[in-house]
Amino acid sequence: MRNSKSPLVLVDFDGTITQNDVGARLFDAFSKKESQKFVSLWLKGEINSKVCLERLCDLIKITKSELKKFALSQKIDEKFLDFVDLCKRERLRLVILSDGLDFYIKLIFKKFGLEKLPFYSNILRFEGDKLKPEFPYFDRGCGNCGNCKKYHLKNLKSENQKTVYIGDGLSDKCVVRESDIVFAKNDLRKFCLKEDIKHYPFSDFGDVIQTFDDLILNQK
Repeated sequence: MRNSKSPLVLVDFDGTITQNDVGARLFDAFSKKESQKFVSLWLKGEINSKVCLERLCDLIKITKSELKKFALSQKIDEKFLDFVDLCKRERLRLVILSDGLDFYIKLIFKKFGLEKLPFYSNILRFEGDKLKPEFPYFDRGCGNCGNCKKYHLKNLKSENQKTVYIGDGLSDKCVVRESDIVFAKNDLRKFCLKEDIKHYPFSDFGDVIQTFDDLILNQK
């Protein structure tokens, strides 16, 4: 049974758990930065993130072993491991939401002993050296995101349960409008400032942990 007295904690992956945006680094590196034209179209709102990701995958050729090597070279915010421990200790439900690809998320989680963390993302299949993304949640979301995080928030939360969202990018725009407490950095913080969305700025999970105790745990 879900405990509605404790908040549901939702966390972005690329650029939030990882030090860099793994997906962006991947497509930049293997497309010789040709990926930037499609990212620019997405940022302008001319294509949705599903179409953007499909076109990015069409741009590059990469084998499973090459992608595995690339993924395992990526670093995470080491303080995130402490945050996971905090959530376990306080019995908070922690779920990861990503508009990226499951293949590299699984590899990075395994590298850092985080295989048991539940996450929702787009799915990556391989056809030789071609990437084939799949979007199991697209039809359930807003239509602008390959994997709409607002859909998952509404599906995961219990009635009257508070939600915490922690993120860094524009794929988090939908979900922060529905979240009770928001931690934001980088592009997400700029968006929150522009849209007058209350949030707590952070640079790493050390900042989140410092705020978490008084803001959330003492109010459980």
